[in-house]
Amino acid sequence: MAEQSDSNQNPTKWSLLQMGAVCFFSSVGYCGFTSLPYYVYTHTGLFFFAYYILLVLICLPVTYVQLRLGALHRSGVVAIFSHLVPILKGVAVALVIMTYLRSTTHALEISYGIYYMFASCQQPFPWAAVTEEANVTSREAEITIFDNIKTTPEDTYFVNEFLQRSVHIGSWGPPVWYLVLAVLTVWILVYLSIVRGAAGFVKVLTVLVPVSALFILILLIYGYAAIPSASSALHDFFTEEGERIQSTRRGQDHSLFAHFLSRPKIWLDSLELHIYGLGLWAGTLPLLGTHVTCKKKTISMAWLLLLSLYGLVPHLLLVMLAPYIQPTYPGGTLAYEVGIKPGMSYLFVSIPHTFSKHGLSPFMAFLLYLTYVLISLQHLALHALMVWQNIGPSIPKVIIAFFRRSQFLLGAFCFASFLLTAPYASQCGIYLYQIIRFYMDRLLFALVIFSMVPFVIGFIRQESFRTPIDRVFMGVWYGLASVIAACLLIYNFVVFVYPEAVVSYERRWAENMGWCVSIAPLLLGVLGAALHTICTREGTLKQRL
Repeated sequence: MAEQSDSNQNPTKWSLLQMGAVCFFSSVGYCGFTSLPYYVYTHTGLFFFAYYILLVLICLPVTYVQLRLGALHRSGVVAIFSHLVPILKGVAVALVIMTYLRSTTHALEISYGIYYMFASCQQPFPWAAVTEEANVTSREAEITIFDNIKTTPEDTYFVNEFLQRSVHIGSWGPPVWYLVLAVLTVWILVYLSIVRGAAGFVKVLTVLVPVSALFILILLIYGYAAIPSASSALHDFFTEEGERIQSTRRGQDHSLFAHFLSRPKIWLDSLELHIYGLGLWAGTLPLLGTHVTCKKKTISMAWLLLLSLYGLVPHLLLVMLAPYIQPTYPGGTLAYEVGIKPGMSYLFVSIPHTFSKHGLSPFMAFLLYLTYVLISLQHLALHALMVWQNIGPSIPKVIIAFFRRSQFLLGAFCFASFLLTAPYASQCGIYLYQIIRFYMDRLLFALVIFSMVPFVIGFIRQESFRTPIDRVFMGVWYGLASVIAACLLIYNFVVFVYPEAVVSYERRWAENMGWCVSIAPLLLGVLGAALHTICTREGTLKQRL
């Protein structure tokens, strides 16, 4: 375990080329394949206006401050908070816990892609042979809040044949064996990606990034050459929903531009994309900073490189995916039920429909899902590496002595992550996934506000590279960005999240479990670490307080 300790104290330095490899796809991740196409179609091309406004207002100061503090302290977010404001180190712990819980749901989403990657090799496509029958039984209609879901063969295959979904969350069935194997494969791949630490991780990405880019280029060329409606695909994404709304608003004075930008949802969805994609409060940005040389020019170039890639790569994915997605095709369960990641219906319903409808090549379907798995894996591995490097220094010496080598201890960590993800692979696992994902970030706004204090204080205190007025300006900008993000999250919580429920009244125990997941990071992290700090400080109780 000495190797792990050394790597934490002296993180590997990355060149700008290596930094670019890490940020190229891992800063986009799952959202580029799922949420981004969904939001662009829902809000038309005006979504990018809100996307870039929040990129400037929120992402610029947050990424710069967190990268700078990571480079300055050469440690993860927990150690940074412990040094700057010890009583608030639990906020960093809570952020790490929340990121880890998100990683389990992301691992499940990748496992779906692994299954479809191999299922698409069958001819005819397995979902094409399913008859179009209702996938919501009369019993389900009594216990779910959606009883008019329009089903499709692809949705029926996903729910009944692939997931083998039970009637409700209380109806536990046996694990779906191939889904368990897919989840295990995901965590094995994560382990292989980060087993050599940050130095090995960046070497893996220097191979995966050009391979993924090559696959995207092949899929882009094939999609626009083989699909008849490909020429108008991007136009439909950017304008179809706007034209439909415009046709119902004849005679109204204000423009479509004002109509969309006045809707809170477009701003909330843009913020959600930044939070999940760029990981503004996930702890990954300080991790990236620890591997950047602590020089003003180098940090600024790394910061600009990260934001440039994050701002441009999603467009590449959207252009590639557009021909394969038919947004108006009914998505069934994945499109309407609460807690499902926005846009998953495109990936597992609309895209399979396109391949079977036009008789496209099974190999290209395999390649598309392989690309999804590779890009998503880069995102998940970065977050897993962040969690590991933050919890590694606090592991008890007894456990370290038992495993002896850091690779074995990391293997135990990944295996424990697999065990935590495995319940999602049961027949009622999709309900559990919905609850965890829907409730997990309900109180994120509290952590955003709490974390603002250590980051601002730490940035203003650092005396290198910047004059006091520059530090104060950036600190105020960071604080303003955090307040704006917190206000949007509070509004989303009060108006859109709190009134909704994933389960029916008869299954309130499951909703209570979701609330426990939401509150757990605050209790275990913020309060627990605060008590630990008070108990371990020297002096009388009054002095410690």
